[in-house]
Amino acid sequence: MVHKIIIGRSERDKEKFGDEGVVLIGKQYIQMGKTISLSNEIWLDVVRPHVIMIAGKRGGGKSYTMGVIAEGIAQMPDEVKENISALIIDTMGIYWTMKHPNFRDELLLEKWGMKPKGFSNVRVFVPHGKVDYYKKKGISLDYPFSIPTSLVNGSEWNMLFGVEPVSPMGIAIDRTITKLRESKESYDLDDIINHINKDEKIEPSIKLALESRFEAVKSWGVFDKKGTDIKKLLKPGTVSVVDVSTYSHLVGGFSVRALVIGLLSKMILEERMVARKIEEMQEIRGSNKEKDIPIVWVFIDEAHEFLPKEGKTLATGPLIQVIREGRQPGISLVLATQQPGKLHTDVLTQSDLVISHRVTAKIDINALNSIMQTYLVYDIQKYLDMLPRMPGSAIVLDDNQERIFPIQIRPRYTWHGGETPTAMPPKKKLPFE
Repeated sequence: MVHKIIIGRSERDKEKFGDEGVVLIGKQYIQMGKTISLSNEIWLDVVRPHVIMIAGKRGGGKSYTMGVIAEGIAQMPDEVKENISALIIDTMGIYWTMKHPNFRDELLLEKWGMKPKGFSNVRVFVPHGKVDYYKKKGISLDYPFSIPTSLVNGSEWNMLFGVEPVSPMGIAIDRTITKLRESKESYDLDDIINHINKDEKIEPSIKLALESRFEAVKSWGVFDKKGTDIKKLLKPGTVSVVDVSTYSHLVGGFSVRALVIGLLSKMILEERMVARKIEEMQEIRGSNKEKDIPIVWVFIDEAHEFLPKEGKTLATGPLIQVIREGRQPGISLVLATQQPGKLHTDVLTQSDLVISHRVTAKIDINALNSIMQTYLVYDIQKYLDMLPRMPGSAIVLDDNQERIFPIQIRPRYTWHGGETPTAMPPKKKLPFE
C-alpha cells in the first residue's frame, strides 16, 4: 500500500501535526528482486528547523533539488505559508526562473500528475547598483536590495581587502570604523573616505590606497547608508531570491558574495532571536498574533566555497553560528555542494538530513562515510551504487527517523535555470520568451 513518508519529522511531531506542514520532494524506490519501481511519496517537514546538506557531483541535480524544496514552500497552504519565509542567496543566477512555468518538462510532469506553473510569490532582489545591468540583460527582477555600510566591522573590511589587521592600513581601517560607529548610527562609503582623509594620523600614501579601495567598493552597488529592511526580504509566504551572481566575474567577487552571505546570515539570526522571544511571550500570554519575522529557510548553493573544511571566508563565522544556534530561533539552512569532502566539519556533523545524489570522488565518498550513523548497514558507496542511473535519483539520510531512503526527486513546476546548456536549438518557442 502506497503511503506518505515524511522525512525530518519525529514520531512526536507526526502525532501532533499529522501530514500537515510538509512538501512533496519525490518518491521512494522499492526493489523487488531485480525490479526497481517508484512507490511511496517522500515529503519533507518544513514546520521545524533543519540543517539539510544536498550533495552530488557537477550536474548531478543539487541545485534542482534545492529548487524543488523552495517550490514546495512557495505553494504551502496559506495558514502555514504565512508563518514561513524562504531566502535563496543565489550565487549562480539560476533561481529567477522560478517565476516561469517548466514547459520543458511538461510530459514528465504529466506522468507525476502535475502541470507546469510559475509562482507569483517568488520575488527577485538584485544589488541596487546593478539594476540597470539586469534590465539590459532582460533578466526578471522585482526589487533592489542593499546592505547598511555600518554592518561591516573593521576586521571584515580588512579581510575583504586582504589587509593584515596589524599593518598600518589595517589599523587605519579599524580605527576609522570604530570612530564612525561611536559617532554615527548609520553612514555610507563616502563617510568612510572622508573620515580617512581627515585623519592626520594616517600617512598620505595609506590614505590614497584606502580611498582607492573604498571607491572600488562603490562600484559593487551593494552598500548603502540605510540598507534594505531585512523584514522586506523575509516577508511571510514568499520566496525571496537574492541574486549576487553578478559578482562572479569581478576580481575579488568571491569575497563580495561571501560578505553578503555572512551579513545576511547575521541579520537573520539577530532578527529571529528577537522575534522568538516575542513569540514565546505571546504563547505564555495565550495570544496568537501574526509573526513579525516568520521562521526562515535559507538556501545556499556551492556551500563548500563559503564553508570550507580548511581556512575561513567572510561567511564562515556567521553560517557556523546559524548551524549551531539556529534551531531555537527557527532558522533552517539548506546547503548544496558538489564537494562534500571540502566542506566544514560542522555541516557534516550538524546536518539532520542529508540528500546525496551520485558522487564518485573518493574524498567525497569518505566525507559522506564520516557521517554514517549506526542505523546504516552498508557503506555509503553501496547505497549510491544501488540507485538507478536516472537524473534526480538520490539517497536520503534521515537522522530523525534513523533511516535511509533511496528516492527519485520529483520534476520541478518551474523553469530550472541551472540546466546544462546544449548546442542544439530549442524545438519550440516558449510562451514567456
